Amino acid sequence: MTQVSLAEVPQALEPVFMAGDPDAAGKAQERSNVERIGRMVHAISQGRFDELREQLAPDVVYEMVAPAFVPWGRAAHGADEVAATIASNFATLSEQRTQPLSLVSQGDTVMVMARESGRFVDGQGYEVLLVQQFTFADDGRLAVFRSVVGEAGPPAAS
Repeated sequence: MTQVSLAEVPQALEPVFMAGDPDAAGKAQERSNVERIGRMVHAISQGRFDELREQLAPDVVYEMVAPAFVPWGRAAHGADEVAATIASNFATLSEQRTQPLSLVSQGDTVMVMARESGRFVDGQGYEVLLVQQFTFADDGRLAVFRSVVGEAGPPAAS
């Protein structure tokens, strides 16, 4: 799979979810959680952070580990603060392309690995690998969002 725009990420998650698991189609809870991530990414891609906030548990926890050159918020707690931090983080980007590489969904948790490249609003380019944990509460809202971001070199030959 090649890199896609943020708006295309929800559709790109489906084949990554299905890859390597012949039983994936029958995993209703896991598929539902992947679809929830797609709805959140879609809201972000449209700049609808109020819609994103509605998909967050009131006590949601956000944590990020990233290199110093990445100007993103590293921690937030609660739906308002997490939505504002994510909005602020995305405001630093002028370009963004993502390539979902792997996705594992089990029970209430989805783990995604992706390669991302783009430009910050100051013109500096970036390329990173990231791993993200999405854990959902019983009501389907996001309870935990953790992201580990690392510098990436050129993609490995396929």
